[in-house]
Parts: sequence; C-alpha cells; structure tokens
Amino acid sequence: MKKLLFILLLLVFCSNAFSQIKKRSTNVSVYTGIGYKFVFLTNSAARDAYPFFQLSNGDFLKELDGFFGVTINEKYAVEFSPAYLFTNSLSSDGFYFQDNIGLRFYLPQQTRLFALPLNFRFKYFPFVKNFSSALNKVYIGAGAGAMYINEEITNQIYTDNSRLNYLGAKTYENKFWTSNYEILLGINSFSKIGYGFELSYRFVPLNQPHTIPLITSLAGNFNSANFVANIVFTF
Repeated sequence: MKKLLFILLLLVFCSNAFSQIKKRSTNVSVYTGIGYKFVFLTNSAARDAYPFFQLSNGDFLKELDGFFGVTINEKYAVEFSPAYLFTNSLSSDGFYFQDNIGLRFYLPQQTRLFALPLNFRFKYFPFVKNFSSALNKVYIGAGAGAMYINEEITNQIYTDNSRLNYLGAKTYENKFWTSNYEILLGINSFSKIGYGFELSYRFVPLNQPHTIPLITSLAGNFNSANFVANIVFTF
C-alpha cells in the first residue's frame, strides 16, 4: 500500500512538474533567419573610397547577415548574428598619403574589402501585448561584438594628383580585429515564415597605425548607417 501511495505521489509530482515546464516553454520561441543589408559609411574618408553605390559598375557596399536567437515571454530576444560585409568597388579619385618617404598620391586600380562582424544582440518589443496595434512587432535593441576586417588595394603611385610623374604600382594589405557596437530599430511580421526590416547604426573604431596607404589607415572609423531586409523562421 505504501509503495502504491508513493508511486501515485510520484506520478502526481512528475505530472505537475511536466505541466509547469510545458507552461514555461510556451513563453520561449526559437528563431533563425538571413538578411541582406545595405551599408552607408558615415566617415567621409571611408565613404569616398567605398561609396554606398558605385555608378561606374553598379556595385553596392553590401552585407549578408545571419542570425539565431531566442524570444522570451514575447517581449525580449537574445541572438547571435554573424555577418559578411564585402565590396570590390573602388574610388576613381585617389588619395594622398604621407609616410616616412614623403607625400604621395595613390590611385586605386583594384580593391578588395571584406569584414566579418560577430555580434550578440538584445531586442526589446515594447508593444508586444497590444495585439490590435500595427506596432505589435516593433523592437528596439543593441548589439556588440568582435569584427575582422581585411582590406587590400593595388595602387598606382604618383608624386601628385596631376598623375604626370608615375612612380610605380604596389599592392598593400591590412587585416586586423576590432570591436563594433550597434543600435537598432526594426519590425517583424507575425507568421512562422515571415519577413522583417531593420534600421541600425554601427560604430566601428579603427585606430590603425598611419603606416600603410590604405583607407583603414586614413579613416578614423568605419561607422555606418544600415538598412536590412530579413527573412525570419520561427519554431
């Protein structure tokens, strides 16, 4: 009899524990997705070298984003977001650079820039309980993480921008890790397979030694204003 009572009590306890876990689990959802981001650099030196849109070849400074996250109580979300920023566009204007040899004018002939931001992000949905509102899925948030940058430029070198005295050509490369921070505002759709749009501003300090004739040496930062269109899968 005691064994039967113990088993019944154990079953009641397990059933209650399972129902509590199930109840809590309904407040948690997992999501993943991909996004295509348009990037507008706000530092003038960086923007001149890597414009938002290059008319001569129709190339954008663009970024592919991935993300995987968890939504808690429909009001908060935490996600990991790796990305790949890239462009082959180049400025036709050239730039001056001063080093221990002297002041020279550098005209880019071939450019390769890519970056890998690896960010953790937090999102807050302030209007999530207002089901009748169109702002129900609006969120604000912030993120931070590491960022790898690799820049390579093949330059023709002249004494000045008249380009009359040609000194040769050389390829320069710079690759390094830095930090980045972002603030964001966005909106998602309601469906399991949905879409979303996001505006963000990213802070990317460079702080590189002024020793290589590259834009990562000239520009103080790679800060950018961004617009992204996302496809979101919720489980």
